Amino acid sequence: MDERSSGSGIARFISAAFAVIAIILVAHIILFSADASTTSTVVKDVGDVAAKLAWGFKSLFSFDSAKLTVFVDYGLAALAYLLVGGVVVRVFRRVG
Repeated sequence: MDERSSGSGIARFISAAFAVIAIILVAHIILFSADASTTSTVVKDVGDVAAKLAWGFKSLFSFDSAKLTVFVDYGLAALAYLLVGGVVVRVFRRVG
């Protein structure tokens, strides 16, 4: 394996990792907006993981509607992960 394909492989892994994080955050937004039962293990686990991943964005805005607050805060976190992931991938592709 040459260096070029190694950097490309790392870039694909990083891209996939950031995409999975964004998917978890969006899944939480959907489950929360749909009033999914928080007694469900899946819903609770997705919410717990999303809360950890949205660290700085969790309380960024506060609206009268809890659904709107979750949508904006977690949506911004998902966008931030996608943007940062894209930048990191570009750096790895240029270097590698």
